[in-house]
Amino acid sequence: MQDNLFDASTRRALAVFLWLAAPAAACAQQGGAAPATGATKAAAPLAILSPVQPSFSFTSAQYATAGVPLRNRRIGAIQITGVAAPVKRALLYWAYLFGPTAPPPASQAITFCNTAGSSALEPSCRAVTGTKIATGSDVCWGSSGIAVYRANVTNYVRASGLYQVVLSGAQSAVGNGSDPWGERVVFPAAEGASLVVVGAGTRKVAIYDAGLAGQSFRGAVTYSLALPGGVSSTPMLWDSIVADGQTGNGRIAGLARETTYINNIKIGGPGANLDQGVTDGDFDGSAGWPLPQLWDVTGHALKLPVVPLGATTLPVKVTSSGTSVDCLSPIANVTAY
Repeated sequence: MQDNLFDASTRRALAVFLWLAAPAAACAQQGGAAPATGATKAAAPLAILSPVQPSFSFTSAQYATAGVPLRNRRIGAIQITGVAAPVKRALLYWAYLFGPTAPPPASQAITFCNTAGSSALEPSCRAVTGTKIATGSDVCWGSSGIAVYRANVTNYVRASGLYQVVLSGAQSAVGNGSDPWGERVVFPAAEGASLVVVGAGTRKVAIYDAGLAGQSFRGAVTYSLALPGGVSSTPMLWDSIVADGQTGNGRIAGLARETTYINNIKIGGPGANLDQGVTDGDFDGSAGWPLPQLWDVTGHALKLPVVPLGATTLPVKVTSSGTSVDCLSPIANVTAY
């Protein structure tokens, strides 16, 4: 049964009406209404209560992250590279937009498959149950909000390898692979899924989700991550998993103008110094180029002087240029220091 269904013209008209009717301050706080394209007008930056403490911490460790976008899909592959056994922890995250008649449950099952040690054509699959760790405001698709789930899949992950996730209609009402900007939006609408795998290494590793996941923002945000024990070596690694990033209206560019700063030093986005970051933005849906976009897993190696030795926090700032900006929702961050 379809939870919510609008055609594109109706969604745009409704969003514009709601935008004009709602006070700007309320929109900035609640996520507001916007054109049903995953974008909206610029707003005041969201300040997340900081420092965000690690949900999980490890020593003598290293990590890898990867993900797959899942809008209008029900199956996706996640390739993990560069993490060594034994696996200390493997966490599977997924997120979807929900409608008004089907609020997200406290726990939810999806299918997780491991192809390591078996044929890629016949993976070993099982149902895993995830816990809802956050809900957040809509990311400008006309939904009732975003739900973020996490499942412990440590027993099924053998370090680097190929893994698959299979959704049901509880996470993705549409599974035909249609263009998110060319078809009607139906809720629930999947955003994506990611694996964070922590293996053997020589560094401190921290995973952050509580207090960060579901903190939807419109183009700009500030927060900091706590680094227990302080930075003992560089370059420090920082990965960010974020839902609903896009280049523009589907394949038509125009929104990917976010710039990322660490300690007020530009590390990502237009004009970034390649010695310290990348010229592409961190929130342009690159995990799903060219389509469906809407999911980002980005990583940075932060050199001196971006992160000084002994630092106990990592200040993060994202800004956007232009009058129309992307609507985004963090899922998790990971550091190695």
